[in-house]
Amino acid sequence: MEKTLASLFLSLLFLQLFCVKSQSQLVPALHVFGDSAVDVGNSLYLNTSFRADFAPYGIDFLIGSSGRFSNGDSIADVLATALGLQYSFPLINGTNTTSFVYSENQSFNYAYGSAGILPETGGEMGETLSLRQQIGLFKQIVEIHLSQQFNSSEEISQFLGDSLFAVYIGSNDYINNYLQSKRYNSSRQYNTEQFAQLLVKEYGDLLSELHSLGAKRMVVFEIPPIGCYPVVLENMKSNLKCAENVNDMVSIFNNKLGEKLKELSSTLKDSNIILARTYGLVYDMINNSSAYGLEETAEPCCEIGKDESGLCVPGMTACEKRKTTLFWDQAHISQAGSEIIAMKVFNGSGFTTPANIVDAIKLGGKTTTSQSPATSAAHSGTSFNLLLVLAFSVVLSLS
Repeated sequence: MEKTLASLFLSLLFLQLFCVKSQSQLVPALHVFGDSAVDVGNSLYLNTSFRADFAPYGIDFLIGSSGRFSNGDSIADVLATALGLQYSFPLINGTNTTSFVYSENQSFNYAYGSAGILPETGGEMGETLSLRQQIGLFKQIVEIHLSQQFNSSEEISQFLGDSLFAVYIGSNDYINNYLQSKRYNSSRQYNTEQFAQLLVKEYGDLLSELHSLGAKRMVVFEIPPIGCYPVVLENMKSNLKCAENVNDMVSIFNNKLGEKLKELSSTLKDSNIILARTYGLVYDMINNSSAYGLEETAEPCCEIGKDESGLCVPGMTACEKRKTTLFWDQAHISQAGSEIIAMKVFNGSGFTTPANIVDAIKLGGKTTTSQSPATSAAHSGTSFNLLLVLAFSVVLSLS
């Protein structure tokens, strides 16, 4: 297991050093929080059965299975590339702390597969890392690591203020909490309205905390129509195209989330918050598939196990038409779907409020790093050396 993680780390290092981005860099960094939709391998470092470090996961990814719950790129990867940034390393290590190396065109990922807004969500599958815990790790980065990488608190504030923060979470609070009445008691404690209110209240508090740590530009994703996801339909033993009663639950949450983001936008100083209307987009992809170049929007691409997780069976083959299939496994969107979602949010129209990412960045003014050229060059050189030293240290410690 340890040697596998070391091999994965070095593969990711190779990916970072040799994948050249052709796009111009729009922000100094991307910071990603959330669940398995945007996890790039953090789940490999904690004790959980909900992980994706085996084939056929990563069949279309440059280094194969890396912990991404996809055949290829995740939404986080597509956004990073569009912003002119590098792919990100998972920031969690085996001691539940962070491994951080600054790079001036980096994307940093705190997302964790089974995570939810509520701390208990996903706990039945093993260790998890709730959104509050993820933000706690980010706080470590700000207070400990960034202070060593920058010359002043003003530089740190500029770096964070110009960065983009993406948060994609909430699906597990329904799939792996509220809808699991045999394992969780939330559906007995709260009706759907009360549960949505509970989630949004906690979510709003956490976004406010993220803002207090320096996050000004945020894109917050709605929960998609999980009532149409194969894992939900399978667990409900439904033959319908979508379980609209589940979608109605999620819609209550999304409506409250939209109102909360409006409130935060008016109360948090210098905030620039985008609502990514993932629900309507994915619902349209399912019901108007040809408009998006999709052919299969009901069945997953890989063979599914019998454990109700919705994950692929290890080592089994995947479908050939992955570029036109929406669902990779029963619980996750394919690379093709992730590309559509990410690019609609990045520079599309109709599925973001009040603007897409590109337009929001333009309205926000300065988008480059706050460092002087000399400082940037110094950081660039030391970042490369630090990556090599860190990789060498990992290999030695795990050999």
